[in-house]
Amino acid sequence: MFTGKLLPYQVDAVEKMCDRKSMLVAYDLGLGKTVITIAAIESLMESQDIKQPGLIICLSSLKYQWANEIKKFSDSTALVIDGTPKQRNAQYEKALSWHSTGVDYIIMNYEQVVNDWNIVRKLPTGFIVLDEATAIKSFKSKRAKHVKKLMSNIRFALTGTPIENGKPEELYSIMQFVDTGVLGRFDLFDQAFIVRNNWGGVERYRNLPTLHTKMKEASVRKTQKDEDVAPYLPESIHKDPIQVRFDRNSAMLYKKIADDIILDLAEATELFGSSFNLLAHYGYENSANTAADEMRGKIMSKIGCLRMLCSHPKLIQISADKFSQMNGEGSAYAAQIVQEGLLDKIKATPKLDVLIEYVKDFLDQSDKNKVVIFATYVEMGHVISDILGPDICRLYSGQIDAKTKEINKTVFNTDPSVRVLISSDAGGYGVDLPAANLLINYDLPWSSGTAVQRNGRIRRASSEWPTIVIQDLIMANSIEVRQWESLQQKNAVSDAIMDATGIDDKGGIKMTLGSLNQFLLTTSV
Repeated sequence: MFTGKLLPYQVDAVEKMCDRKSMLVAYDLGLGKTVITIAAIESLMESQDIKQPGLIICLSSLKYQWANEIKKFSDSTALVIDGTPKQRNAQYEKALSWHSTGVDYIIMNYEQVVNDWNIVRKLPTGFIVLDEATAIKSFKSKRAKHVKKLMSNIRFALTGTPIENGKPEELYSIMQFVDTGVLGRFDLFDQAFIVRNNWGGVERYRNLPTLHTKMKEASVRKTQKDEDVAPYLPESIHKDPIQVRFDRNSAMLYKKIADDIILDLAEATELFGSSFNLLAHYGYENSANTAADEMRGKIMSKIGCLRMLCSHPKLIQISADKFSQMNGEGSAYAAQIVQEGLLDKIKATPKLDVLIEYVKDFLDQSDKNKVVIFATYVEMGHVISDILGPDICRLYSGQIDAKTKEINKTVFNTDPSVRVLISSDAGGYGVDLPAANLLINYDLPWSSGTAVQRNGRIRRASSEWPTIVIQDLIMANSIEVRQWESLQQKNAVSDAIMDATGIDDKGGIKMTLGSLNQFLLTTSV
């Protein structure tokens, strides 16, 4: 039985989910997808549409959060699958014996569906919920293939960012789980909505109003901008990016790496022609271990070093050290930079200096202020924490087990002495951080969905603040500027499909981002 209270804008979603029973729940970040789903499932249990336990499949970091929410908003029993193989086997037995154990919700992460498939396929599936459903956006991934084999009449896919990288194909993969009849066969979907060049790459998208209409059949959608939603959210101020300039020595190394990339791109064009695509189009990747793949990896390694240099030169040294340890990690190109002594003269850390000054100034303004910092590289979390002070900081990353992540999140939200949470993208999905009123992106991800997810951690209906601030830091005239511009374009495609905004008179979105080669040739640090 549902024991919570829905906000007015959540009621309609629950009614539609109970009526259709297979839905994409595309409520924007912070609008309560979890509570909406629990309310729908509990209602379907009461009506006897659900007669046995079901599965909540989510990211590993969110399993205990789901269990806590189920306990908070219902009188049902949740079982988290976690721990060693022996511990998981005992938990699975409890799930299979649900008639006597009283289990209602079986909570597991996507990897467990794959790794424990022989027993997962035997579990009761009175319902299946995919939280952060972009986890199955790739047709070819093992997790997507296994999840889509699970059968249930009641299927809910939850995500505030159903099109993470500006590609409708990702939405198609998710809808294969929700309802295969909505978007039909992929070849017909592709022909209807995507215009490709001779090599399979996307030229533009078309007929997006039609796609938007089709999606309305099997989705519930609310955005933070909707009039009936906005009163329940804090005002959000997303400031223009702070652009930080390189010091002289770092600028020289940046130019050296950029010049190497330009040479590699010229070689790739000569070898493979204009069909060479750095980010091989989703669903149209070249086969593994080809010469083009090798060249792509070579270039991406250099791009990685550009990004590391933007964040902190120490990251290049760390990558080089990992490579020298011969453990399959690290970058050969980073090792080459270190061997040539190109890091020796680099002592300045301009972006880190700006971050530390910004955070300290903000914390000094009020002893109630709290900050969330996102940094792509896990090692940066430790660097930032050491400078700000470990006593006031907590870390959240994939290197931390699920229980500790939940503890660190809870302490940050409840302990006045803990002022800063520093997270990798492991904390970008589904983590509620209402205690914070400032979020800083120390660097940006490539995925627009990941960027939106990050920013949604503190703008939530549960926020303790009337106003929150989001601030991006980027290095001026660097690869980070291109990342920022790319995110704007990807967001435009997603908004057109899900919200029917920004569509041109041809029913599409203009692709304005130039080539990487052009960007590197026309910018200088």
